[in-house]
Amino acid sequence: MKKFFLFAAALCAAVSINAKVIDIDLSSATPIAFDDCSATPSFEDGVLNVEYTAGGWQWAGVEIALDNLEVQGIDFDYKGLTESWTSFVVYLRADDGARWYDESDDFSLSHEDWFSKADYFPSQLLWDVSEYALGERPFIALGFLANPMEASSGSFAIRNVKLTVADAVEAIENVESQAKAVKVIRDGQVLILRDGKTFNALGSEMK
Repeated sequence: MKKFFLFAAALCAAVSINAKVIDIDLSSATPIAFDDCSATPSFEDGVLNVEYTAGGWQWAGVEIALDNLEVQGIDFDYKGLTESWTSFVVYLRADDGARWYDESDDFSLSHEDWFSKADYFPSQLLWDVSEYALGERPFIALGFLANPMEASSGSFAIRNVKLTVADAVEAIENVESQAKAVKVIRDGQVLILRDGKTFNALGSEMK
């Protein structure tokens, strides 16, 4: 039992320490929009441009698929062009469907200059209800939405999107053991096998 707790403690420490930065392929973005709203993305020279129409406090934008990641921070540049005040919502969607954002960052699309944001970390639920706490489920999508105060058409652009993520396989490899960690996919979920135990993408043991 003591050995197990030492292994678990070492595993948690390793997961918190081991991280890597990945570049997001903006050309893979897909449009998403509220009913009767629209979003049209186009990608050129490293910049993703999104033309949109949305009703008052409705939304339109894009979403980018992620591979069951434990995200520790988001870096991105953005700019917008709108006639009315429009909120810019950046969120992560967990594998249970819940979307997380940071309400303390009140981004606006009502300016044309590039704005850079580093180490953005979503910490509150957006419009969803979740049975899980933040960090207990991996993230499967990154979203960028225009959310205008009044019905309007406009555009926004994003570039240099990077994620700092935990490297669960590398973290588990660093725990002292003769066994090799193996990454597998079961029922669409990334799992890691080590020492006869199964861990999820966050490094937590599956029962």
